[in-house]
Amino acid sequence: MPPLVKFILGHVAVGIAAGWTLLGGVLALDIAGLRALIANSPDGALAVGMLALFFAITFGSAASGAAIISLGAQDGDGTAQARFAVPQLAAVRIAAGLRRRTTAVRARSC
Repeated sequence: MPPLVKFILGHVAVGIAAGWTLLGGVLALDIAGLRALIANSPDGALAVGMLALFFAITFGSAASGAAIISLGAQDGDGTAQARFAVPQLAAVRIAAGLRRRTTAVRARSC
């Protein structure tokens, strides 16, 4: 397996683990009565499964996105480098002249 794929999958796994840990905390602390709502629902297992799936998708993709964005952030010696050239502002001369007032001609209604 290519090293970049291993890199991404490793970060996705960490993100999924973080999402499931957060979901476990939400259910354990019964935030907003979510655990009680799920426990009293006939489809509680479906609700927990959907929550686990969506937490995994959200946190896994966030972790992989953060990993991809941080790929070129450091040199080999650990110092940060700019990924793109920083744009510099340049002075531009603009010829300004007097503006003439124009009068608009209104059409008369018949």
